[in-house]
Amino acid sequence: MKGAGTLASLTGAAIVAGTLLALFKSDPQSAATEEQETGLSIEAYVEDTLGLRFKTTPEIHRVSQEIFLARIEENLAAQFGPGGLARRSRALELMGFHEFAGRSMGEGLAALQSTGVRGWLDEREKHLLIPNDFNEENVEDRVILHGLLARLLIHQHSPMVIGRLSDDEWIAQSGLHSAIAESLKARLRDESRKAFEVPTSLVTTREALLASLPIYLAALGELPQERGVGRIYLETRLRTKSRTLPGLIEDPPQSTFELLGGDPSAITPVTIPAPPVDQETQLEESLGALQIQTLIEWLESYEQAQALALLWRGDRYRLFANTSGDHLLWVCRWETEAAAIRAAEILSQRHEKPDAPRRSFSVVSQGKTTILANCADDETLESIRKLQWSTGTSRFPDHRDITLSGGNLSSLR
Repeated sequence: MKGAGTLASLTGAAIVAGTLLALFKSDPQSAATEEQETGLSIEAYVEDTLGLRFKTTPEIHRVSQEIFLARIEENLAAQFGPGGLARRSRALELMGFHEFAGRSMGEGLAALQSTGVRGWLDEREKHLLIPNDFNEENVEDRVILHGLLARLLIHQHSPMVIGRLSDDEWIAQSGLHSAIAESLKARLRDESRKAFEVPTSLVTTREALLASLPIYLAALGELPQERGVGRIYLETRLRTKSRTLPGLIEDPPQSTFELLGGDPSAITPVTIPAPPVDQETQLEESLGALQIQTLIEWLESYEQAQALALLWRGDRYRLFANTSGDHLLWVCRWETEAAAIRAAEILSQRHEKPDAPRRSFSVVSQGKTTILANCADDETLESIRKLQWSTGTSRFPDHRDITLSGGNLSSLR
């Protein structure tokens, strides 16, 4: 269930956590002391630490909480499009993320970016927002400012174009960027450890938020944390010297599969057959390896989720509607047939409320592919059976083991 076994399973990665204290810079001087002795500004210190230079002078604006929240909501709307978050929430609910029933994904994402924080990067306007009472002389705010400037510097060199990235790319790259900023802040907190011996109110507020969010959103918030996937990915590569920090910033991972340690060259794009003319496509997206791991951990166990996430080779889902209601079709490809079978067994576990409306639901494995359909009626489920699932083409390359009958997927029941 939610988070069960996760920390225990990551104990072995503890030697990695926090290693950026040494990896960012070998000089053990504290940031404050170094700034005093060398005359470096906070901006110059961040540049020196990340090995990059600001392309333009950083802009920092003090704003009210109302403006702060409004800018966050505007950026989310631009990233996901009109109604995009509501559609994603519905698609995730139909997959098995039942916590999204009756809960707003937009509100949850806004809370992730505004709760337990003291600043935010406005990626559209390319400047930083801080609250009116932000005090650079306060040690906690000073540490936060270093992290914010790190995010801005990263954005100047590796901008995530609003609305252009797929969901999985957005999660991977924003998770890495946050992990870099959090690692820098961890170093500064360690150097001023007396001021951080007791968890601050921001830390406890943030922890309470993550515990209250739907698991999909909690997984996003945990990426940059000390034992989060984003931090482990970052610090492992710097510790082993397989990547440089500027290299990671300018050539970031394109998927969460890579964050989890997978080989991105193993991913093959999945294409869903064209829908019938009477069906209106509302959203097509990929869940990605990280959130597949999150869902399977919720339904089964962390160990099973971790294993299957690394056997994932691509997925695509479609949320669509017709006169009978809304429907979901999700196609997921795996490395082995055994993984496809096991995934189908796990995803077939439904935890519907007793009073939930009746739906037509099916999960099957076909060779190395798992196909999930959650429809409002039997007729729409039947129409999915009649879709033209092709082999030897771009739809399912190198997957001749899909069972066909007259060109149709015959065993979806």
